[in-house]
Amino acid sequence: MNGDPFARRGSPGRSALARPGFPAPPPARRLLLAWTLLLLASACAPPRPSNLVLVSIDTLRAGLLGCYGYGRPTSPTLDALAARGVLFERAMATAPWTLPSHASLLSGLYPSRHGVRRAGALLPEDVRPWAERLREQGFATAAVVNSRWLGDDSGLQRGFHDFLRVDDAVHRREPSAVGGLAGGWLSENRREPFFLFVHFYDVHSNYWSLPRYEEEFLRPYRGPLDGSTAQLRAVRDGHLELGPADVRHLIDRYAAGIRQLDDVLAQLVGILRDAGLLESTLVILTSDHGEEFLDHGDVMHGRTQFEEVMHVPLVLVGPGLPAGLRVREPVSLVDVMPTAFALLGRPVPPGLDGLDLSPLWERPGASLGRRFLFGEADWRNDEADVTRSVRSGRWKLVLDRRTGESRLYDLARDPRERQDVQADRPKVAERLRAELEEFMRDAREAPAPAELTPEEIERLEELGYL
Repeated sequence: MNGDPFARRGSPGRSALARPGFPAPPPARRLLLAWTLLLLASACAPPRPSNLVLVSIDTLRAGLLGCYGYGRPTSPTLDALAARGVLFERAMATAPWTLPSHASLLSGLYPSRHGVRRAGALLPEDVRPWAERLREQGFATAAVVNSRWLGDDSGLQRGFHDFLRVDDAVHRREPSAVGGLAGGWLSENRREPFFLFVHFYDVHSNYWSLPRYEEEFLRPYRGPLDGSTAQLRAVRDGHLELGPADVRHLIDRYAAGIRQLDDVLAQLVGILRDAGLLESTLVILTSDHGEEFLDHGDVMHGRTQFEEVMHVPLVLVGPGLPAGLRVREPVSLVDVMPTAFALLGRPVPPGLDGLDLSPLWERPGASLGRRFLFGEADWRNDEADVTRSVRSGRWKLVLDRRTGESRLYDLARDPRERQDVQADRPKVAERLRAELEEFMRDAREAPAPAELTPEEIERLEELGYL
């Protein structure tokens, strides 16, 4: 039997390095050549991260960040991270509120596929989130979250060795405890590889922050608004009207909150750096949805599929990723999971709705092909899950399931979605609607929502969800 480990299969005694017309090198030289080739291949391969930190900043509107073109200094840390990695200019949420969108982020599936579309729904057992899969592969897994939606009764906690839920989202001006707990876990954890999921609720209303941030961002204002969720609910219910000065003031308050959170991100990045983990860790920063400021007549989020809510930031930083790359191709939160697994060198789980995005920077001019990106699972209209959207390239169609009416927007020419161009582009509208209706046929429902306690109902009312 031939003992040469580099011999070509099916050619006993013949080296894979030998060629017709050339004598085979001596065994020692063959071994040296083989090792040299292996070392060269290893040297050319991009480095891979060992660890993963996924940061979700709830209710973070992409258009109010410096790296997405905002003119005020709300996000210096996030901007600096984007300059070191890959920024996706057109990332899309799967739903306009926390629970279904995070279920998509953590499963790689659309709400219609994972079934978590209503308040209190539990992630089905056959839907396997990141932590379960990575834990099986030897990762230490931890999560620090700041929302009732992501708690023990959501199913999203499955697979985490450590799962910490902070309960300080309401009536708070100072940064939440999330950053400190996440930093503490990083400082104490020396087991690699690890997966840390960090969820901040700090930017969500109430739009309150420490005085030094409000002094930096709040311009002179004489109106009645204090940034509270109660006032925003009054606006939504038609009990309080807003003028331009009021809207500007709300945005100022919201921007101050982003700036405060950005300093918490700086501390978290500093802990990674000081622990010697920054160069071996993939850091992903994103959000579950944005926020409305009367862009289409409403405030907060949850009810519509417009870009101010569905467009989210997405930044990837880590070994093997190019610095300062901006990707214009539309992508979705369902793409984050397969992309992270591919970057970690782990098998991408089968059956996901999302795609591995790494070809977009590994091959110049590469495209993911013709895709349809979906939005669904709105919250608290007259009934749940009323509006749906589908996007392909520059085109976006929004459908009201109750009335059957749809609107078509050309996001290249009309990024603020002011003009319905269905009459001018009937074939585009027909194609998108057909894709959306086909997508809706395969919908599933998660197990029945759990009953809310009186305390939970009161808390959700404070947050504007009820």
